[in-house]
Amino acid sequence: MDAVILLNKPAGMTSFDAVRKCRRICNEKKIGHTGTLDPEASGLMIILLGRYTKMLPFCVKDHKAYHASFSLGKKTETEDIWGKVVDEKEYREHDDEELRQTAQAFTGMITQIPPMYSAIKHNGRRLYEYAREGIEVERQPRQAEVSFLECHHTGENTYSMDAVVSSGTYIRTLITDFCDALGEYGTMTSLKRTAIEHLTLKQACTLEELSEEIRCTDPFEVLSPEYEVVESNDLKRIGNGMRIRMDGHGDKVIFAHDGKILAAYEKRNDGLYHCQRGLF
Repeated sequence: MDAVILLNKPAGMTSFDAVRKCRRICNEKKIGHTGTLDPEASGLMIILLGRYTKMLPFCVKDHKAYHASFSLGKKTETEDIWGKVVDEKEYREHDDEELRQTAQAFTGMITQIPPMYSAIKHNGRRLYEYAREGIEVERQPRQAEVSFLECHHTGENTYSMDAVVSSGTYIRTLITDFCDALGEYGTMTSLKRTAIEHLTLKQACTLEELSEEIRCTDPFEVLSPEYEVVESNDLKRIGNGMRIRMDGHGDKVIFAHDGKILAAYEKRNDGLYHCQRGLF
């Protein structure tokens, strides 16, 4: 089955398990997704099936929107409430104006040190594997972009965070660093991915809904805005991955014909467009 599905993953399930359930529902062995969500996180995932798995490197990945909640006073191994508490301290209440001012300092390009409980590899092993053995591995700081950040005090020691961030940004770590700037320990208590670029959670279906009816999304909708879609009749050359000469377009293009995605091409120093991958 060749399809693109927008899935609303429930909390309490790994991304792998969500994909496995989609595989069973759709009866398709070839399947993948464009971005992992933590097991306790919920929200939008892009699922690719059949030949559309080839599109994975060319799908939207930046400007991911999240809604999170957090509390103060505790520090955990995992930076969320599902991890072991390693330290506690007294905290004070922070009003929305103080939160707004702190959020300004975290808007734009920021530096993060990836958490130990993450899937980043070090010497062939995932960081969380080291963490489970009590081993601390030195991690290199990474650049991330926060294009929108807003926090509110929502109740007794409860706060909300809405953020739009670049791919690879850890919201758990963003909350930890944000609270550190307030002079506090902060612990994420919930996380939901609400959008990826222009795709929103409202367009997604649950696993239960998918079981009743397989709702597919137009594959053009999930293509990265980095790539310009160009209609072409040159099916033979594109099908054979041959270089293409053309003017008036950007450096990265997706060739299409009659509603079908054909291939991803990139312009190189010789002025020609070279095939990155055939997509049909």
